[in-house]
Amino acid sequence: MKKPLILILTLVFFNCGATKTTIFETQEWINSQNFTINKPNSWRPVKYHGYVGYTPLKKSDNFLNNFVYIFQYELKEKASFNNFVQKQIEQTNKVLTIISQEILTDKNQLGDVYIHKLESTFNGKSYKDYTVYFERNGEYYNYKYSSLKYSYEKHFEEAISILKSIEFK
Repeated sequence: MKKPLILILTLVFFNCGATKTTIFETQEWINSQNFTINKPNSWRPVKYHGYVGYTPLKKSDNFLNNFVYIFQYELKEKASFNNFVQKQIEQTNKVLTIISQEILTDKNQLGDVYIHKLESTFNGKSYKDYTVYFERNGEYYNYKYSSLKYSYEKHFEEAISILKSIEFK
């Protein structure tokens, strides 16, 4: 009886520590960015491939089904912003099956931006994406809202509120 109890308690303690570490690491990544955002209260941060994203989905759901991220590119070679964006769009188009897309230019609180709206399929699922490329002090950034097509509109306004909240430190 003692062995199973000790095993259960050990697992509980290790799992609690892992959760705290993940929350701590995610907050460290957020703090190390040179920008801040305001996320809706119902959204949570998620660590993913070297950056932090945000999702309104519960922890048990696949956060990639409805996800916002913003990150700064770390480039080895600098191209003009226009050429850089065109290359990013070409790379996106190579890995997705595009149903429709639209590329726009605009000016907003982030300056001159490129907006890439697309519908695609990936792994048999239909997605809608809203990507914004922008430049700040010679550095290039990407904001992306990606969602399963059927839930895209449900969270669109909240996702755009994150975009509008970006402020540089």
